[in-house]
Amino acid sequence: MSAAAETPSLSHDPSWPRTGDWPAPEIAGDRVELTIVGVPTSRTSLSPTNAHETPAAIRHALRRYSSHLVAPGHPGGRGPEAELVLDEELRIADAGDLSDPDSDAGEAAAAQRIAELSARSDLVVALGGDNALTVPAALGVAGGSLETAGLITIDAHHDLREGRSNGSPVRRLVEAGLNPHRIVQIGIADFANSQAYRRRARELGITVIHRDELHDRPLREVAQEALHVAGAGGGPIHVDLDVDVCDRSVAPGCPASIPGGLEAHELRRLTRLLAADARVSGIDIAEVDATADAADGRTVRLAALLVLEAAAGLAQRLGR
Repeated sequence: MSAAAETPSLSHDPSWPRTGDWPAPEIAGDRVELTIVGVPTSRTSLSPTNAHETPAAIRHALRRYSSHLVAPGHPGGRGPEAELVLDEELRIADAGDLSDPDSDAGEAAAAQRIAELSARSDLVVALGGDNALTVPAALGVAGGSLETAGLITIDAHHDLREGRSNGSPVRRLVEAGLNPHRIVQIGIADFANSQAYRRRARELGITVIHRDELHDRPLREVAQEALHVAGAGGGPIHVDLDVDVCDRSVAPGCPASIPGGLEAHELRRLTRLLAADARVSGIDIAEVDATADAADGRTVRLAALLVLEAAAGLAQRLGR
């Protein structure tokens, strides 16, 4: 059982409404701004994981938060700072979890369902699951336009391995037709990859922004570069948020997180910056194993906040 599932009942305060209680797409209406969907991949993981339990844990953790935010300088223009309630500003739907996404048929069905959700949403946020979910998520967001689509990964790893696993989604997407010159990898870390896969990334023409660069460059500048490269084909952009890019103290529930990774605020900030761009049609949140989290549920809570940061960026892009 995950740490999140063991938490006691949350208090009730009518003046402090909680977020996350979103209707199914069929109830929300023909068109919504944001749809979340669970893609519980785990069976092909290189490390033993129960990441298939994480979508439910993220939904539970969302109930710890409100949807209220104060955004200084927000272009919504309600004074020097904008005060927003995301649940009031955005129509948000929860499409539930997709079935058996680790099988060939289940992966194809997941991609098709995400394509359907993307067609009726400004942004789809897929809750993983290990990093294998990036394949159906990115394929679904691209629809029939994979040759013009782009991919941004925030990840310590290249994910260019052979075979089919959570270590191979980027390679599989390239083989499916994604142009590697429109792939940007942010946060690639030393001692987390092999020379062979680093060479493969270079030969493919993938843009790599090393974790150390984030110490010296403004995150807004990094996000703008990534969007420029990934968006060069004019098609939709999918963003893979691999939470194991974070420092292990921040993300103990990620089997492959290492000391020295991103801080929570860096990943949250990058998520909002990327979601604010109209070319970003999909985001996935990957590699969190809710059953391996710390007792305080910090990794799952971060994943839940990434959902809200994506919503905040979407509200910004829509001028809310």
